[in-house]
Amino acid sequence: MSTNDPSTNESPSKERFLVDSDCDPELVDLLRKVGFRAKSVLSLKIPNDDTAALIWARKNGYILVCHDKHRDAKTRYSFYSEMYYRGGQLIRIGGKPGQSPHWALGKILAQGPTWQDHFRQDSGQAVVHPSGCNFTPAAKLFERSRYDLRLPFEDPAVPLKSRVPLAKERRRKRKSPPIEQMPLEGSGAAA
Repeated sequence: MSTNDPSTNESPSKERFLVDSDCDPELVDLLRKVGFRAKSVLSLKIPNDDTAALIWARKNGYILVCHDKHRDAKTRYSFYSEMYYRGGQLIRIGGKPGQSPHWALGKILAQGPTWQDHFRQDSGQAVVHPSGCNFTPAAKLFERSRYDLRLPFEDPAVPLKSRVPLAKERRRKRKSPPIEQMPLEGSGAAA
């Protein structure tokens, strides 16, 4: 067998991509045509949730590809805390959702050496666009999302660990009987 045979040229280190539902489904086929392993979130039995997709991608050795900017603070916190505490890689395709899958593929391929280098070093998000690739490590994304929620603690489990059981809390909050109200001056009561 020749080493130049195209059917055997697939490198075991070739990236695998999990394409989110906000991307054109044709992107999955285009990624496969250029030699990558790719799956669509729509073909898997996972909830339609970015955090669930990130968990599946991490566990199976895939890079999540999407357009999402995660604008909602709670979603952003959940997504980036998962990435920070457990790892994960995200390629966000710059531009609006609904763009040509060929254009999206071009951005991923053109910026490949940059995001590959970053992902070798750290978990995080690579935003690919025609003029470059911006990488943000998971730790920085997590810090930003914590600030957005204005959390006063480092570990999200702290409030759960320090909370008082509900039964004790209710006992402490019982109100004493109301104090009798004094009559108001000049309320019409003549002496």
